[in-house]
Amino acid sequence: MGKKKISRREFLKGTAVATAAAAVGPHIFVRKATAASNKKIVICSYGGSYQASQRKAFFEPFEKATGIKVVEATGPDLAKIKAQVTSGNVEWDVVDIESRIMYTAITENLLEPIDTNIVKLNTIVKPAIHKYGIGNIAFTTALTYNKKQLKKAPKNWADFWDVKNFPGPRSLQDHAPFNLEFALIADGVNKDKLYPLDIDRAFKKMSQIKGNIDAWWESGAQSIQQLTSGAVVMSSAWNGRVNVAQSKGVPLEIVWDGAAYDWDLWAVPKGTPRKELAMKFIQFALDAKRQAYQCGKLIAYGPSNKLAYNYIDKARQKQLPTYPDNLAKQFSFNSKWWQPRLNKLNEKWAAWKIS
Repeated sequence: MGKKKISRREFLKGTAVATAAAAVGPHIFVRKATAASNKKIVICSYGGSYQASQRKAFFEPFEKATGIKVVEATGPDLAKIKAQVTSGNVEWDVVDIESRIMYTAITENLLEPIDTNIVKLNTIVKPAIHKYGIGNIAFTTALTYNKKQLKKAPKNWADFWDVKNFPGPRSLQDHAPFNLEFALIADGVNKDKLYPLDIDRAFKKMSQIKGNIDAWWESGAQSIQQLTSGAVVMSSAWNGRVNVAQSKGVPLEIVWDGAAYDWDLWAVPKGTPRKELAMKFIQFALDAKRQAYQCGKLIAYGPSNKLAYNYIDKARQKQLPTYPDNLAKQFSFNSKWWQPRLNKLNEKWAAWKIS
């Protein structure tokens, strides 16, 4: 994201002595009113087990607390946000977007600045704070494999490329971001010296594995389905989705070495007629206990409220991308580097796939 690299201990710093009262923090309470039943807020996220976790941790509690109907949508891509804003018909009040989408949306003037009179940020970790978006979770895109499909365990991205010693079909996400970094790591580039990316070297390395990629996934649910069914033996995947599958007995394993962590952020499309309500929802969802419930009980992503760790047990913390030992093995995805290059490199990616 171009942001300052997160210290290994930043996410746990200052949590040990926090009190329950402090963890609750300043809230924006939206009083129920007779007219509340006629109001709604539309929130767009990424579907699947991730959005299910948001529904339980945030959407349903917000609706119960306020009487305001939460309408869910899925697929918050940039083109849809832009179409709504430019047409003046903004349907989404809050969107959950990845950092590179946020930066591009900023350059195209598609987002409202976060109203810090409503959204209180004193307990939010600094890398999650931006003028036009506030991180709600840190997620990891990591090499994941099906333990029943392989005789030995891959340890890094070089093993993903090693089809002789680790035979079987693979899968990767269908776009250039992350994949080019993984290719360079597989080719021997130090994870802390990736940027600026050597594009030619990355595509050359990608060409070595291209014939062994049986599927290109477009959603987190697809990657898990491919791994679960045995259609592929290895894939990139989002750690939280993997964790949910593991909890259901699916024999998947995450490789933290060389994984990429990034932020999903709450943002507000420019021109929504319910801007104030959108900001109040964001404040509601940043609460330490609510984040702890989502990340500690429902899906294994990293909370942005550092006080949330007070309410997540130690065993669960070790499953999160922001746990210090896991964080040390990863690299920070640099969205600021990607933003001005994203369209061009995705065009190059599309041409490379059919070449």
